[in-house]
Amino acid sequence: MRARPRPRPASTRRAEQIDNLSAPGAQRLSEMIRSFWSAAGFNNIRTEIVHSGGSGEAPVWGVRSNLRNALPPHGGANGDAR
Repeated sequence: MRARPRPRPASTRRAEQIDNLSAPGAQRLSEMIRSFWSAAGFNNIRTEIVHSGGSGEAPVWGVRSNLRNALPPHGGANGDAR
């Protein structure tokens, strides 16, 4: 009796994913974060793109924000950060 071939595992990388480590990818991620929270009524979210390391040939970029524990700063949806 021959064993059936195992199914090929699904890839974890999707075609629509962006490269978050590149400068354009970090910029897009920053916009997505601000857009998400703006749609939820929080207009006090600030983000910035920062150089996080890597080599001169392959720099690594990141996104810094004023979110705390993945939540907006205190002050509510009216934009008044405390």
